Amino acid sequence: MRSLIFLALLLVTTPAYAQLVAPLTTSDGKIACIQGQTGVGRASNWEAVRDPQALGGWALAETAGDATDLRFPLCISAQVTALDFDATLRFKLVSGTHQRAAGLVMRALSASDYYVARASGIDNTVRFYRVAGGRRAELGGKQVPVSTGEQHALRVTAKRDKFEVFLDDVSLFKVTDAGLLQPGPVGVWSQADSVTHFQSLVVGDAPK
Repeated sequence: MRSLIFLALLLVTTPAYAQLVAPLTTSDGKIACIQGQTGVGRASNWEAVRDPQALGGWALAETAGDATDLRFPLCISAQVTALDFDATLRFKLVSGTHQRAAGLVMRALSASDYYVARASGIDNTVRFYRVAGGRRAELGGKQVPVSTGEQHALRVTAKRDKFEVFLDDVSLFKVTDAGLLQPGPVGVWSQADSVTHFQSLVVGDAPK
């Protein structure tokens, strides 16, 4: 049933324009995105949590605490969809023994078909993946400190098959991939037992 709801809501989308907020939570502390999961393990458990740094005072967090390695909960904001865009995810890593990660999902056609940029505080890397048929393929990455307990900004710009990935206003690497040239919604992505506060997700037009 969850997969059917996910796919149905993806059809009701709005093109990305200059600086649109992709809702993750509501002003009264409820989840505003569509829950899903890639991989295996316990079902995802997304919650709105109080965070004074978050937009509106509420952050989104996945709190199931399942350390299964190939477990990737996601929550998709179907109100914003784009092919070319400039998206910034603000987040704070809180805890996790197996993994502490924050991911920005883009062009999500389903819970098993999308791109994701992922920042990890365990191995201190930012990586970019193409997920197809539920399997990840790494397209680029860089070793960079990602501290726990501090706010970070993970940014991706996309124009057709060209992507550029930033962390905290620093360009890390570029990727070229034509595997998914369709507009799709954006969202957030977690891994294993990560507890991360996803504080805001803003999507604008791609740089010219």
